[in-house]
Amino acid sequence: MYKKTPVDEFITKYLDEPNFSVILADMDYKEEDKSYYHKYRVLIEKPQVKVDASTLNDSTKVADDVKVIDTEWRKVSDIFFDSNINNLGMTIVSKKNGVVDKETSPAGYDNYVGNERYGSWRTNSSGGSFWAFYGQYHFMSSLFYGSSHRYYRSDYRNYDTNYRGKTGYYGSGTNKYGTTSTTNTKSSWNSKPNTFKSKVRNSVSKSATASRSKSYNSSSKTQRNSSRYSNSSSSRSRSGGFGK
Repeated sequence: MYKKTPVDEFITKYLDEPNFSVILADMDYKEEDKSYYHKYRVLIEKPQVKVDASTLNDSTKVADDVKVIDTEWRKVSDIFFDSNINNLGMTIVSKKNGVVDKETSPAGYDNYVGNERYGSWRTNSSGGSFWAFYGQYHFMSSLFYGSSHRYYRSDYRNYDTNYRGKTGYYGSGTNKYGTTSTTNTKSSWNSKPNTFKSKVRNSVSKSATASRSKSYNSSSKTQRNSSRYSNSSSSRSRSGGFGK
């Protein structure tokens, strides 16, 4: 029987929201109950609210219009944990202008970087173009990878042109984004010993493979039984039914 993943649950929960992002914020394994856990950070874009400029003694400003939700630890299946083992700090599902994207991307790439509502492209001393959030949205830097992190235009353009909605994107450099990158310093997973992380990777890979096999065999058995029943019913129908 098919069971909804957390991604499916988020899509259903925020069905009426035209724009949102779900980031895999943290992950863990508990030896005592042999269970896998995730924490998520959800960003929901709300309509802009104009504030009367005369009351601010400044030009018209925009009120805070991004809702941030940090979830508690959630137990997840071995299959889902294994499928996202490399996605720490990444957006694992997003919605932009009503279109859902289940492909993995660096946090912020889906709805915020490149969106002139939140910031603009600037040029550094070397001539490279990078994204800078406006003052009222500077908090997004800490929500994603920290204020010192640079989203370079060439990297973002590569994602937006060749990967968005098509396949997962982890940056153009080796381990630039994702679980093994250096961008996840705030996660508890990052503080775990490498021996622990390697052990979890190996154990969840084996467990998930077994679970997938079990699920496949169960599904195949159901289909065979259903096919047998259908064929039997068809034969009875052609022979005129029971008792004849």
